[in-house]
Amino acid sequence: MKLLKKGQVGGIQTFIMAIVGVAVILAVGLIVLGELQVSAAVNSSAYNATGSIITKMATIPTWIGILITVALAFIVLGYFYNRG
Repeated sequence: MKLLKKGQVGGIQTFIMAIVGVAVILAVGLIVLGELQVSAAVNSSAYNATGSIITKMATIPTWIGILITVALAFIVLGYFYNRG
């Protein structure tokens, strides 16, 4: 990892864009699944399946914070490792 202009560490911009991309895809997926569940008949198999998927996908944002912390730790450690 190299130091860019004005003290910027290379790789952070790419990492941030990846996290934003994952968040956008997750949000759009949850919106689409919510609309599919609304259009399905209550207590049908499609309604129950989309409800189950929405519940499972709703747990993903809790892992994003952990992934961000770990990835930033690797970026910082990589910076100091390559410095010496």
